[in-house]
Amino acid sequence: MRFIYILVFVLMSLFWVVQTQNHPQLRFNSAWDRITHPFDTRLRFRVSDVDPRFGLSQTEVIQLSKEAMEIWHQGTNKDFFVYDPKAKLTIRLIYDNRQDHYNAYKKAQQKLNKEKQQNDLHAENLSNSRQSLAQQEAQLRSRQVMLHAEAARLKQEYASWSRIEQRHGENLQRIQQQLISVRDQAAQLDHEIDAFNQQNNEFNLQVSSFNQKIDQYNAGVIQASQRFPAREFHKGVFMGDQIQIYQFDAEADLRLTLAHELGHALGLGHHQDPAALMYPILGAQQLEGFKLMPADQTLLYYR
Repeated sequence: MRFIYILVFVLMSLFWVVQTQNHPQLRFNSAWDRITHPFDTRLRFRVSDVDPRFGLSQTEVIQLSKEAMEIWHQGTNKDFFVYDPKAKLTIRLIYDNRQDHYNAYKKAQQKLNKEKQQNDLHAENLSNSRQSLAQQEAQLRSRQVMLHAEAARLKQEYASWSRIEQRHGENLQRIQQQLISVRDQAAQLDHEIDAFNQQNNEFNLQVSSFNQKIDQYNAGVIQASQRFPAREFHKGVFMGDQIQIYQFDAEADLRLTLAHELGHALGLGHHQDPAALMYPILGAQQLEGFKLMPADQTLLYYR
């Protein structure tokens, strides 16, 4: 009888070794899980701690974790995971200075983006004003040239008629009236030129104010780059018996982060395709409706 127990133990151990080689994720299931589910090769996991400062309930995180494992199911037509409230592998959302740092970074970026949008709109308005002023200036100069030419013509015509007619001659009086009209038009034009110059001065003040805003924006960009230097924003880590998530932007971002760490639990490393789920930095991937990339499937194939 003792020999039979030893034989069963040896055969079970060999079975576990072979099964683990074919399904590395089983290393992270508890011994009891493997005994009670000997032919189930799915990795069992659960959600444990969720810091309330993330603004998500445990129920919401559980749902997101199920959606994360569904990404692998849809991309492979295989079930690699199962949610089990008693599983050994736990998911924990840990809030610390990394999330605070990221929140501050995001807030600074939002402020800079808002300033940039306002500056772009202001720049467009200034460009339209510049074009309008240029058209006004061209029209004023054209009228000024025409009035000068008309005045010169009338003076020449007056000189010619003055040799023929007396001072109160009919043609001389007509020309004098026309000269008076030209002078009135010239006076009106001078007023319009003064008004234009005032508008132009106000425009130059607006340009100066806009340039100051651009300088402030550029200073803000430099300050932000110094405060938040470029670095890899690692959002989580797989540690064998637990997955720790300590940074994410929104639910879609958390879903992909969970799927990424579950990929590590399958025994996958990183891939250099920026669009892949297993790329070391999450950011370039399509968050909504994400599907496994060929790079992810290749990693799984050669696992």
